[in-house]
Amino acid sequence: MSVKEKKVPPKLNKYMHARNPYRTPPSFKKLASVYPEFRPYCSYDVGGKVHLDFKDPKALRALTTCLLHQDFDLKVTIPDDRLVPTLPLRLNYLLWIEDLLMHAAHCETSDVIVGVDIGTGASCVYPLLAARKLGWNLVATETDNINFTAATTNVNNNDLQDNIIVKKVDDKTVLQGVLDDADIQKQMYLKKKEVNDNNDDDDDDDDDDDDEVMSELNNTPSDTPCKHTDGDDNKSMKYMFDFTMCNPPFFSSEEETDSMKKSKKQRGEPISSPTGCIHEKVTTGGEVTFITQMVEESHKFKSKVRVVEYKRLITTIIVCCSSINNNNNNNNSTIYNCV
Repeated sequence: MSVKEKKVPPKLNKYMHARNPYRTPPSFKKLASVYPEFRPYCSYDVGGKVHLDFKDPKALRALTTCLLHQDFDLKVTIPDDRLVPTLPLRLNYLLWIEDLLMHAAHCETSDVIVGVDIGTGASCVYPLLAARKLGWNLVATETDNINFTAATTNVNNNDLQDNIIVKKVDDKTVLQGVLDDADIQKQMYLKKKEVNDNNDDDDDDDDDDDDEVMSELNNTPSDTPCKHTDGDDNKSMKYMFDFTMCNPPFFSSEEETDSMKKSKKQRGEPISSPTGCIHEKVTTGGEVTFITQMVEESHKFKSKVRVVEYKRLITTIIVCCSSINNNNNNNNSTIYNCV
């Protein structure tokens, strides 16, 4: 009787972005020697190689926080029951967005880049990495009180308040209520203007123009361009935001998370243990409903986000492939046509 060979998931570094530093795996031995909090989760074989139990959420949390400190000088605390981000995948997403901004949106390296992270989580990992590694500015939204508090603390502990705004929103908020928030728009406008003024040799700017722009931003419909920020000589000022990003809740119920686990058995056991509370995994209608709302709202804010040939840089991660494979209903069709 033949034994069926067990399928093993492909190695992550095969699919990593060319600029992702984790194409070369980190040294657990080095981490263990530098970070005492990482050491208890390590085991050693007879050859002295260090191994980590990826099924232990505490080990994953220690690995992530130690790597964030070692590689990016970021001090991050993640509550015990919250999602632990996988750093190589998070960096991949940011680097892909950077490629889109540079090659599709034709951003200049001197531009002030402003993005929105929808549902930032307790770690606030995308904004922290984007600010520290890429020098970007992020608005991070969060619906959960524990995550909001932890994210705000992580931003403050790393002195990145000037680059990151953490905004508490209600459960139904995706883009609307964020991209049209007057206070956020004002802060982002002034940040972009400050850098543009520093790069401009002409010192004849009238400070009164700022008040006029602010008044216009507060009273302009979301789908109408702001005439004061739409000059060809100031491309980075055309749009208040350059991109949005999102790693949405994947499932519509706890039962769906269980069925997904069963359907993945044929692909082999996952390398690491899943982390996160139910709030971070489940949303009403699942990712199809969530992303559909995001796509529909993006049409309302087409003048707020940098436009590339009439397509907004509204990005998201899609995990459940069935969300786009099945085109039999309107929701799935919407997502399929916009991905």
